[in-house]
Amino acid sequence: MNAKMKKELINDVVTGLVVAAAFAAVVPADALAQLSAATGRADAEVAGPFITIVSYISYAIGTVMAVAGIAQAKKHADNPTSVPLSHALGRLGAGAAFLAAPYLVNMVMQTGTATLGGGTNTFGDIGGF
Repeated sequence: MNAKMKKELINDVVTGLVVAAAFAAVVPADALAQLSAATGRADAEVAGPFITIVSYISYAIGTVMAVAGIAQAKKHADNPTSVPLSHALGRLGAGAAFLAAPYLVNMVMQTGTATLGGGTNTFGDIGGF
């Protein structure tokens, strides 16, 4: 395995780990919001700051990944035989996922609510439709 292949492999592994870490950080925000609702505390007191920080981190990572994907696409355009397009598309896809994650988590959180005492479930409009 030559140095270029090792560098690409390490880059892909690091990208995958960053994607996994960010989604692992976004998913507990929903669990924390459910915990705050179950304990009777206001969402703004418990989950609000955490969700805001995780959203900012997700937006930042998404922006960096999208810019990296654009840069990789530029490298592919300059030299298509040595730079595969798949690396650029992977980075652009990861960037899009990170940029969309806070919106999607918010949409899922707003879709359904449950009351503990009455045992009834109420569901809102899905995606604002």
